[in-house]
Formats: sequence, C-alpha cells, structure tokens
Amino acid sequence: MDTRKLIEIKQNKKFLDITWQVNNFCNFKCSYCNPGNYEGTARNDKNLDQYLDGVKNITAKYLKKGYKNFKFFFSGGEPTLWRNLIPICEWIKGNLPNTIIALNTNLSRPTSWWKKHIHLFDDVVGSFHIEFADQEKYKQNALFLHDKLNYFSCKMLMHEERFWEVVQFGEELKLLLPNYFIEWTPLFNEMTLNAKPWEYKDPKHTRFLEEHSVDQKRTVPQKTIKDPFFAMAKWDDQTITSINSNEITVKRMNFFKGWECSIGDSIWINQIGMISMGTCGQVKSLGHISDVKNIGPLKITCEKEHCHCGTDILIPKKMSVN
Repeated sequence: MDTRKLIEIKQNKKFLDITWQVNNFCNFKCSYCNPGNYEGTARNDKNLDQYLDGVKNITAKYLKKGYKNFKFFFSGGEPTLWRNLIPICEWIKGNLPNTIIALNTNLSRPTSWWKKHIHLFDDVVGSFHIEFADQEKYKQNALFLHDKLNYFSCKMLMHEERFWEVVQFGEELKLLLPNYFIEWTPLFNEMTLNAKPWEYKDPKHTRFLEEHSVDQKRTVPQKTIKDPFFAMAKWDDQTITSINSNEITVKRMNFFKGWECSIGDSIWINQIGMISMGTCGQVKSLGHISDVKNIGPLKITCEKEHCHCGTDILIPKKMSVN
C-alpha cells in the first residue's frame, strides 16, 4: 500500500484551465445526477458571437499575464448536443495554437459525428452510465477513438445497484480495445457544489474501489501532443509523479482545507455564461462572459473541506507549512 502523503499539485508548465458547462440539456437522466444537469431549461444554443468575444477577451487577458497555454474542457449536460460547440472549437483551433480541447461526453453521438469532428479534440472522457447507455454504440465509439486522441478515458460511473454490471462492461472494453484507460469512478451523493462521497452499502463495492482506480493498456500508437502540459503530484518523500483526479478521489486525498490554491488558474463558465474561478464557490462570480473585467491569476487559502470536481482537484495547490 502506498503510504506517501500528497503535499502539492503542480503543473509541468503554466496553463489556464477553462471548464465550460455549456448547457443543462442531456439525453440521459441518470438517477444519481442532479436534474439541474439534464432538465434542459438552459440549452444555451444562441449568442455564438457573444461567446466567441468572451473567449477572446479571457484568453487575451491571460496572454498579457504571460500565459501561453490553455485547456478548454467542455461539459454539460451533454456538450456534443450544444449547437455552439463546433464553431467555438474551430475558432480555438485556428487562433490559440497552444491549446488542448477536451470533452466530457456520454458517447451517445453516432460514430459518423466523431469521424467528422475528431480533428477538433485532443482529450475525450467518455462517461459510461449503465442506466441509459447504448452499450454497443459506446463500444463502437470507443473503438474508433482509442488511438486518435492524446487522451481517451472510459469513465465507469459505479452505479450502486448495478455495480457489477458496470464492472462487467469495463472488462468487455478491456478485451475489445487495443488501447484503454478505464477509470472506476465512485459516485457523489449529489451533483452540486456541496457534494460528498457516496457511501456504498456493500463492503465489496468499497473494497473494489479501494483496489481499483485506473486500469490501462497501450499496444498501438496514438495521437500525441508535441509539447504537452498537465498536472503532477508531489509527495512527502519529494517524488513527483503524474496524477489524475480519479486516483486522488478514490484514495480519498481530495481534502485541501487550509492549502494554498492557485484558483485563478482555473476558470469555470456555467450554463448561462456566468464566470467564476473554480467550481467550488470560494470566489464570487466575476460576471457574465460578455463583460468580464477583473479576471486573472489569483491565490487563495482553501476554506472548503472536500474538493469533488475533477478540474478543481487538479488546480495547482500546496499544503500549508503552518
């Protein structure tokens, strides 16, 4: 068992991480998901020019502060159903060369959609939801994507009542895919800013998650980014390793109260275009994307007991020495 203590999350090079919850419309309605993530009251399909101007404004301000690298992570709802997704990604690809475009999707789009737009994306997280997923379509899309991205994750959401069905599907993916990165992801008790870890009733479920965070294999070449940027973990024995948020969550290391957090390195845009730093609510809203002025690097002392958002977990931060 790894007994090292996490003392810092850092970046191999400075970058701004922009997480954009583009809508609250989803074609799935999972029992463990907050209706605010799928009910469709903010499909947000208009105002393309306004959003493009906002992206230009935000990135220009950070470029002036010395930031050269950007990561856009689009989520929802289901972001592939957002009408503005493709034109915004096309602008980013054409104007911000040192940028990673990432997507969190349920992989419900047909494979033809991915073939048409694959050139726009670097990282894709394919969330598997046992209640609604078309398992054959998920497999077909995973088989197409597995070697065409810098990072492709099959994120298994561990439904309590159908836990072992999810495990079985993950095992089928391992037999199918020449390359795979499978995350066994525990649930939260709600999909809100106040989410807490799900307490599984069956101790076998808890034991499985304690013993599994990621299964991975790579047997064929895949797309790589020439000059990548990413998060790393520093441990109390002074070693530095690669890290992902699922590993931190599964190992219950995502408790950062009192840590110094570079929250200004992470921008969150919500489903109606309001902007904050991080998703955790510790910095008040900065206003709408159409009119953001006071935005830039910022460090705070974390006041939140539990960090549940994968993007927030990987914001650069370090344990206080006091």
